[in-house]
Amino acid sequence: MKIKCLIVDDEKSARDGLHLLCSENAQLDVVGMCKNGVEAIDEINALKPQLVLLDVQMPGVNGFEVIASIPEPKPKIIFITAHDQFAIKAFEVNAIDYLLKPFSDERFEQAIHKAIQQINLNQQQTLDGLINRNLTASDNGLKINEEDRLVLKVDGSIKIISKSEIRFIEAYDYYIKIYVKDRYFMIRESLKNMETSLGHLKDFMRIHKSYIVNKHYVSQLVRTSPTEHDLILTTNDQIKVSRSKINEVKDWLSA
Repeated sequence: MKIKCLIVDDEKSARDGLHLLCSENAQLDVVGMCKNGVEAIDEINALKPQLVLLDVQMPGVNGFEVIASIPEPKPKIIFITAHDQFAIKAFEVNAIDYLLKPFSDERFEQAIHKAIQQINLNQQQTLDGLINRNLTASDNGLKINEEDRLVLKVDGSIKIISKSEIRFIEAYDYYIKIYVKDRYFMIRESLKNMETSLGHLKDFMRIHKSYIVNKHYVSQLVRTSPTEHDLILTTNDQIKVSRSKINEVKDWLSA
């Protein structure tokens, strides 16, 4: 996932130059460019960038006033200015770096690399914290057994579900849909990998190239033609059984 970056400088040539440098780094996504501090405050609040390349001296609202005006958690800041007298104050507000104009491409890349490292570290720490806080809690506040726990990354957030709550899993292009209760989670994963993850659990079986089913949600096995069978779930979902799997499915259901 790319790091959202905002450029703030009152000189258009400086904004354009920074945008060009950022475009050469595949990890950065420039989400906006601002020509003054007021715009910067509005855009930071609206766009939630993780990194801001911030000029110090601007008309009206300077760079330090921008930082003081935005809420926590604040983005990482790299100050970019032609004036060296603000360096100490910049690091007092926890700036990642302080670049003096004119600077080399190598010096810019060094500052960006440092910022990316810190942002990635913070993201991992946040992710670890979310997992740790949720390891012992399900939706109803009860502890989920570690063996029964499934950790999903969904739209940038962490979901921890109980495997026993899964009704069935469906292959969907390069994704899978995991159906739980009255909803599903779509994640980028293969059905084969999910089958391996659930392989030690006798309640789950891959009954078709596109489906894995939890036996506890199966209501009945029905013949839909002389050679075709479907599973009817307690939720009224109807799922096709592969012809090559039918005898195995019958044994699994009767076990």
